[in-house]
Amino acid sequence: MTHIVQSKETLYSISKKYGVTVEQLISLNNLVSTNLSIGQNLIVRLPSPTTPTKPSNSIKSIFEKRNVFLIEKLPKVGYNTFTISFPTPSGIQKTGVFRDNYPSPNRVNAAGISYAGKNTFDSNVSAFQDLCPQPFYLEVLHHIAKNEGCFDAVNSYDKAIFSFGFLQFTGAQLSGSILSQVLNRFKVRDEYAFNDCFGQYGIDIVGGTKPIFRVETPKGILENDAAYTEVANNLQLTGAFVASSFRRSMIRAQVELALEEYVLKALAPSVKINVNGVVLPLNEILKTEGGFAIRVDLAVNRGLTGSLLPIQTAVNQVAKESKLTSGMQLAKINERRVVEVLAQNETDVLKKQRILKLLDGSFSFWK
Repeated sequence: MTHIVQSKETLYSISKKYGVTVEQLISLNNLVSTNLSIGQNLIVRLPSPTTPTKPSNSIKSIFEKRNVFLIEKLPKVGYNTFTISFPTPSGIQKTGVFRDNYPSPNRVNAAGISYAGKNTFDSNVSAFQDLCPQPFYLEVLHHIAKNEGCFDAVNSYDKAIFSFGFLQFTGAQLSGSILSQVLNRFKVRDEYAFNDCFGQYGIDIVGGTKPIFRVETPKGILENDAAYTEVANNLQLTGAFVASSFRRSMIRAQVELALEEYVLKALAPSVKINVNGVVLPLNEILKTEGGFAIRVDLAVNRGLTGSLLPIQTAVNQVAKESKLTSGMQLAKINERRVVEVLAQNETDVLKKQRILKLLDGSFSFWK
């Protein structure tokens, strides 16, 4: 069903007329702003997709619909590449190339794949910059995304079982299953788009304090880790995730969770470390652009708790070499030197390189 925009009509007034949300109108029409033109043709409703809760006589159609994701296997020496072809919400056919047997010391699933993605941070800034309370947060997320992937990036070979998105949100319960929170946010914000991207293929998320991820299989419905394992080993289901990243509401869900779970938590006034036997707020010590950036980057890469010990060790080391004792003196600590010591103390080559990239970036350490 379509609607021709009339004089003085807005997305809000049109949404009320047809019983849809503004977010759904934006998603249906791939709008980059809320500005409308008289005579503009808007899609206001499509046929309702099949959901994963349909009775058993519709299960066959769920599996048939997954065939929209075309997979071609290309064997190589010691590994395989897979070309996937799928339609975006706007009807444009996209392709991507995955590879399995990824050469990583963290590899758990040999059949798991790696895909850096194509839907970049740069090309989507207009879709989510309004979510950032400070423009600087955009710069931090952009920097971190360079180490993680695009909005459609996938990693399904390590203990996280299935990681997805520009910050590689993890699916496994032991890793926090933040991907389930992203999916739940997507569904809450734009249920139509969620069902179009996932529901019609037998993928669902049941909301709550700890959202439950579900996938329908010929033998029944799997939940959480078992469901993510099914996605990791089924490239058509993996394709559904890749295609979903071209939805504006999915991109915004990823950014919202990144801000809430990493940026705001890492930079909260309640985060403290022990320096010279005194517990001090980290905001009083690492407070430059570079200081904030390293704190968020480590929180994404190692978790908030896992990031604090190396930061505390480096701060104490620099405080000792610079003979800084009081809180007032520590407020003047050389933050670039702290990051340099973080890199020196890191034994993992990839983690060390990640820290050095931040030092070589555009972040200021000037107090």
